[in-house]
Amino acid sequence: MPILKVDIKSKSFLVDRVNLVVLENINFQIEKGEFLCVIGPSGCGKTTLLNIIAGLDLSYEGYVLHQEQLIKGSDAHRLLIFQEMGLFPWLTVKENIEFGLKLKRMDKKEIENISSKYLEMVNLAKFKNSFIHELSGGMKQRVALARALAMNPDILLMDEPFSSLDAQARDILHSELQKIWAVTKKTIIFITHNVREAVCLGDRILVLSSAPGARVKATFSVNLPRPRQIESDGVIENVKLIKKVLDSEIEKYYGMQFNK
Repeated sequence: MPILKVDIKSKSFLVDRVNLVVLENINFQIEKGEFLCVIGPSGCGKTTLLNIIAGLDLSYEGYVLHQEQLIKGSDAHRLLIFQEMGLFPWLTVKENIEFGLKLKRMDKKEIENISSKYLEMVNLAKFKNSFIHELSGGMKQRVALARALAMNPDILLMDEPFSSLDAQARDILHSELQKIWAVTKKTIIFITHNVREAVCLGDRILVLSSAPGARVKATFSVNLPRPRQIESDGVIENVKLIKKVLDSEIEKYYGMQFNK
């Protein structure tokens, strides 16, 4: 049974008194433990789609089912990691990871065990008493990932989490995220603009069409052994196939912008 079923008939925003349709007839399912990447032209509604799945946006026509239950709001079963991370600068690395666990009023020893487990998993045990401003961008993303994993969500939602990092930091996190996913078996939905990143990480890739009224233009399965390297021949060959579809949608998007 799929862990998530998405059937969005229509999602629109009121812009300058005009009802702008962003998503239209978005229909797909996700299996438990699947790593799904979503790509598409700028402004096609990728983040909007993620917000709907997270339960942060309920103003749409259609439905999203999590384990056959209608999503009626946000909860800890689906956690969203933003590009900005939302870490608390007045707390240490360890305290950030433990924040949600303390809100759940868990046993102190259990909190300690969980935070230690994920500090080790993201290779930050040596920095557990550091404050956020003392960390690099890549390390901050590891803290955000560990904090989310510590809550043990069913689904991890990642909205372009590595886009602000330099190439070296991204490569390291691509490798580490694949290892973490292999260990935790978490269901992950990962939004990105980077086709190579999507192929490096994903089991399956959804390509959204250009706005307005973005739809699922194509779906690609990535049948490459793991761990994957972003510069490998297999990744590059898959990227070529996906870019043919994506580039046609990007051309449509910029054509519409130019002709406005």
